[in-house]
Amino acid sequence: MESYLTAEISADAVLHNLALLRQGLSPGTKLCAVVKADCYGHGLDLLLPVISRQADCVGTTTPEEAIHLRDQLKYPGPILMFFSACAYRDGLELHDALRELIARQVTLTVVSPAEVLAIAEAARHVNVQARVHIKIDTGMGRSGMPFGQVGELADACRRAEFVKLAGMYTHFATADGPDKALAMEQLRRFLSAADGAGGREGLTLHAANSAGTIDLPATHLDMVRPGIAMYGYQPSDDMHTRLPLQPALRLWGRLMQIKDIPSGSSCGYGLTYVFRRDSRVGLVPVGYGDGYFRSLSNRSSMRIRGRDVPIRGRVSMDQIIIDLTDVPQAQIGDEVEIISPNPTAPHSVETLARHADTIPYEITCRLGRRVRRVLV
Repeated sequence: MESYLTAEISADAVLHNLALLRQGLSPGTKLCAVVKADCYGHGLDLLLPVISRQADCVGTTTPEEAIHLRDQLKYPGPILMFFSACAYRDGLELHDALRELIARQVTLTVVSPAEVLAIAEAARHVNVQARVHIKIDTGMGRSGMPFGQVGELADACRRAEFVKLAGMYTHFATADGPDKALAMEQLRRFLSAADGAGGREGLTLHAANSAGTIDLPATHLDMVRPGIAMYGYQPSDDMHTRLPLQPALRLWGRLMQIKDIPSGSSCGYGLTYVFRRDSRVGLVPVGYGDGYFRSLSNRSSMRIRGRDVPIRGRVSMDQIIIDLTDVPQAQIGDEVEIISPNPTAPHSVETLARHADTIPYEITCRLGRRVRRVLV
């Protein structure tokens, strides 16, 4: 049975974007494709075979995501888990989780010496060496060991049996902004911390997110970690470099009702829109329950039969009213394009994000479970 809503995910667009990102890398620099949060809402199960053709490894967040990659999707390559498993669970559950991850050769992130002991014990129990990367906080103030204290953690990793310190990484706070000074200071702190914690030999050092990969070649180091750019969206409007990325997502549904509205009538919760002429309206089966922001009420548009038509009234949980007055030939069952893959369209991910005062990441990550995703 066809779903009310279909998200078409373009394999060609993702491959195009990965190829563009790779073109800017030096020989030998690896690409870690960030596939967390269901590939930013695009569908991990669909896209992993596509991404695997261009990526050297994948990055994810939770134990469930990592184990799904290995067990259900049979991904054979390196997996880097960004969250510390030790912060995720405790007690017996923690040890069970660590054993499962280490047995599946998932590379773990560590942010404190105490975690190393738990990882070493779990690795000894399954008789598999645990590979770990140290996350260093160089100025974002989020996760990671403070950059001035990395030596103790690195020593703990190197002393522990069944633990292999394989890498160190950091994350930029402002690489997507016009002023790169803080990002470059973060890079300096990161490299200094690595050098002061036993040196870089035998380690994979990585710092560049999508913005760093595109705009800051000096941050590429041994590996880059693009996320949003893989799916076709610019990290921000303030980038110095804008690659010709191709958005991978197109969302559509079918017109499910049409009716005539006399001038002076109002519509939607709160009756926030008043029709100034006799009008014809249609109903589209999408709403904030599917990830379409309520803040787009009376502000955005959709496309039907080649015409852009405005949204009228408030976005409901699963219904939106569109104005069909200027598309008299529209019929029930017509395809309505809700999100366009054209970045310049009035209903593109980028444009919707601006209208909703948010970022493209949130628009795609919010796509709900009722949306059928298909690879095209």
